[in-house]
Amino acid sequence: MVLSKFTISESSAEQFALSGHLTRQSISGKQDKFFAKLSKNKTQDIDLSEVSKFDTAGLAWLLALIEYANSQQTEITYSQVPIELVKLAKLSGVQALLPISA
Repeated sequence: MVLSKFTISESSAEQFALSGHLTRQSISGKQDKFFAKLSKNKTQDIDLSEVSKFDTAGLAWLLALIEYANSQQTEITYSQVPIELVKLAKLSGVQALLPISA
């Protein structure tokens, strides 16, 4: 079985971009490394426009990222959120927890 690709890149000082598959298989081991990078700024935007696939584990990862950011006094927003992810969040009852920017 081939693992799906998931990459995290820093677009600018206050923006990261996620791309690929945000799924249970692809996010394993990426939490600590990425979360530590996030806390260097007090505001951070996470661009999700290049995320092509996701599941509930990916959604949970995004929610855990919010929790970590809050603990570090960092405000994050998600931009360019795929409509399918918004639908999954709504179906899961967590849409209000996602800080989505226009």
